[in-house]
Amino acid sequence: MNLPHPPRGGRLITGIFALLGMIPQAFATTEIPRGTLSVDRSLVRVGSHSQLAWQIEYPVGVTDVVDIIPPNIIKPKANLKMRTRVLGASFQQSTTIFLPVEVMWSKNNASWSRVFYGRQTDVNPTKVVLETTVVKGDTLNFGGRGYRDKAWLPLYNTSVATPNLIMLKNGDMVPSTTPAFQQGLIESFLTPYLAADKKTVKIGKLDLILLLELGQTNPKVSGFDLQDLVMLVTFE
Repeated sequence: MNLPHPPRGGRLITGIFALLGMIPQAFATTEIPRGTLSVDRSLVRVGSHSQLAWQIEYPVGVTDVVDIIPPNIIKPKANLKMRTRVLGASFQQSTTIFLPVEVMWSKNNASWSRVFYGRQTDVNPTKVVLETTVVKGDTLNFGGRGYRDKAWLPLYNTSVATPNLIMLKNGDMVPSTTPAFQQGLIESFLTPYLAADKKTVKIGKLDLILLLELGQTNPKVSGFDLQDLVMLVTFE
């Protein structure tokens, strides 16, 4: 009696599935792979061969997984993991005295929640201050403000059009109208996230970087540098 046997190379198929299972972890910080793997038959007889066909596609950039609704509201296109880090908080009273800042976020227009409070000396760019899962269609907003003269300054956030907050993705140009970038006065904590020309953002493909000016309201003055608070939002 000639019984059907599993496809030749069954171990290979198992290995491929195992590899596919590992891919999202291997590329989790930059890309979300999507694809298909198909076999032309479920069973083959001894001496026969099965045909495998597989295809993997990677998102081109962050706008493949989220929409940016003007001014800078984030809406996921799928269920995603989101991590937020504070890269710098150069909000200063003088060259040696840093002032407190606050990072806030809101989901689906709920009340603002604090995810970070501190000065530049409290910043650890490797520390995740917010880690959560967001779902398709969520409305996500981020904001920041500084504390000076015993009072909180205005909260600049992504739901309101303002020159005090800009959101950039990988490959975007930094604002050429900002005095700090014109004169090369870029904080050291920001330079790892810029290309060698100091004019182009260099971050992960599924990252967004937020630059905030907390103390000035006139973009033409030298103190308006969009480096008082810098956040990095990563999707997986």
